[in-house]
Amino acid sequence: MAKFHAALHRRRTLEELSDRQILESIESVTFSLEELHDYKDMFRELERKGLIVTGDFEDFLWSAKGESSNFLFQFDCEIYGEINQALKCYSVQKMYNGITTQTVRQNIGQIKEAIRITRGFRLDHLKHLEDTLNHFGDHKQFAMATSIKEFLIFYNHPHTELYCDLCANYNAKVSNVRELPNFHDILLFDVALDDYFITCTSDEEKLQYYPIFLWWRITRIIPMRPVEFYSLSRDCTMKDDEDRYWMIVPRRKNLSSRPGKLAVTDTIQVNREVFELIEDYKRLTLAYATESSYLISYKAYRKYVKLKSKEITREKIGASQFINMIDRFYDEIVTAKYGDLERIKPGDTRHFAFCNMMLQGFNMLTIARMGGHSQLETQLHYHKHLDHFAQSFVHHAAQMLRMKRVNLWRSNWDVATQGIIAKSRIYQISDFQETHKVEHGFCTDHPSRCQVGDCRFCEFYFFSPEDKQKGLAWLKDCSDALESRLKEQLELIRYVTKSTNYDCATLTYQHTSQERLSSASNELRRLMDQKAMVDSYLLEDEL
Repeated sequence: MAKFHAALHRRRTLEELSDRQILESIESVTFSLEELHDYKDMFRELERKGLIVTGDFEDFLWSAKGESSNFLFQFDCEIYGEINQALKCYSVQKMYNGITTQTVRQNIGQIKEAIRITRGFRLDHLKHLEDTLNHFGDHKQFAMATSIKEFLIFYNHPHTELYCDLCANYNAKVSNVRELPNFHDILLFDVALDDYFITCTSDEEKLQYYPIFLWWRITRIIPMRPVEFYSLSRDCTMKDDEDRYWMIVPRRKNLSSRPGKLAVTDTIQVNREVFELIEDYKRLTLAYATESSYLISYKAYRKYVKLKSKEITREKIGASQFINMIDRFYDEIVTAKYGDLERIKPGDTRHFAFCNMMLQGFNMLTIARMGGHSQLETQLHYHKHLDHFAQSFVHHAAQMLRMKRVNLWRSNWDVATQGIIAKSRIYQISDFQETHKVEHGFCTDHPSRCQVGDCRFCEFYFFSPEDKQKGLAWLKDCSDALESRLKEQLELIRYVTKSTNYDCATLTYQHTSQERLSSASNELRRLMDQKAMVDSYLLEDEL
C-alpha cells in the first residue's frame, strides 16, 4: 500500500500476502537509457487505456487525451542528445502515474523553454535562466522552477545541483487558496435563510429561493461542485428496501481510465431530511417537469426574473443564473435585516463540506470519493482552511454561550430593564438558588455531581473573582494553553491523514490509522468546546 501515487515513483509488487494484501516496493525513478523498454511498455499501456491517441514512442509528435480536448506533445529537442528521450520518458512516467495530461503538457512546455534558454542546461548559461525567471511573475517563476527541478532530478544531469540551487530561490508558492467569507457572515446567512423559509406563507414564496435552500442544505454536507449541483437530475434521489436514502451526483470523472487514478463514486447516502426537501421541491415544480430532466428548474427561476433581452430556451440554470438568485436573496432579504454582509459564492459550500469532514475525522480516501477527486493529493489544498475554520467555530460558539447566559438572565426581567444589560454583569450571585465557592467564582450545581473537573469548562460555573485581574489572568492562561493544544491537534490530524496508507485500487486503508484519526478529531472537538466555554467568560468581561 502507498501513501500517495507520486508523480515520479514506481511501484513493484514483491509478494501477494493474501487476497487483500500485497507487499510492494516504492522507489524514486531516474532516467536510464537501459530502461527505455520499460517506458515503451508504459507508453503502450497508455495507448490501450485510450490516453495516448496518436503517435508512437519514437515519434516527435504525440496526441494525448485531456478532459475536454486532446493535447499535442512535441519533442523537438533532438539537437540536445538524450535530453529529448528523457523528456519522453518523463512525460510517460507522469501520465502513467496519474498526473493529468494538461499538467504534464504544461510541465513539458516549461522544461523545453528552459532547455532553449540554457542550450541544454549548459553551465555557462545558468545566468541566462536566472535573468529569464526574474522577468516572470511569481506564479510563473514558481511553476517553471518546480518543473525544471523535477525534470533535472529525474534526468540526473551533470549540472543538476547548480540548477536546482538556482530554482530553490523561487520556491515560495503564491497561495491560490480561496478566501472564504467571514465566519460570522456565513452564520448570519444561515439564520436569514432559515428565517425566510420558516416564515414563508405560500408555496410561491418558497419556490422563489428554494434552489438556494437546497444548495445550502445539500452541498455543505456533500462536497459537490456547483456545476454538479446545477446538473442534478430530477430523479437524483431514491429510497432502497432498507429505508436508506441515496443521491446520484453527476460526476464528470466517475470512472478513471488512467493508471493510478482513484475511481470516485457518484452514489452517496443522504439523510431523510435531504430526500424530503428534494421531494418537496419536485412537488412545487411539477408543472415544469415535462420541460426538463434537471432537478433545478430554469422555467421556475425565470418566473421571478425580468430580463431585458429575449429569453433563451434552456434546460437548466447555469452559474450566472444561480449567482443572480443568490444576489437577489441578499439584496431583498438579508441586507435589510442584517446589513451588508460578505457574500457567499456557489463554490464556497464545497470548501465548508471538506473542512467539516476533515474535522469529523474522515480519512482522505473517503473524502476524495465523496468529493469526486481522482487523486488523493488534491484535497490537501483544503487543509489550509482548517485552522481558520476551527478558530472561527470556537469564537462563534463562545459568543453563543455568552448570549445563552444573557438570554437566561433577560428572561427574569421586564423589557424596561434591558437597556441596562449591556452595561452590567450578566448574572449576580443572588440570582442562583444554590452556590458553592470554587476557584475565582462559584459552582451553581453541587460539586459532588461534577463530571467536568476544571470549573472553567463547566456550564454551571459562575465566574466571580475576588481579584478581577488574577481571575482574568487565570482564564487567559487557560485560553492560551488550549489555543496551543488546538494547533497541535490540527497538526496531528494533518499528519495522521497524510501518513495513512491508502490502496486506491482496492479502495482500502489502514483501520488502525482511521481509529487514530477518529480519536484525534474527537479530542479536537473536546478542546474546541473547552476553549469556547473559557472564551465566553472572557467575552463577558468585554461588555
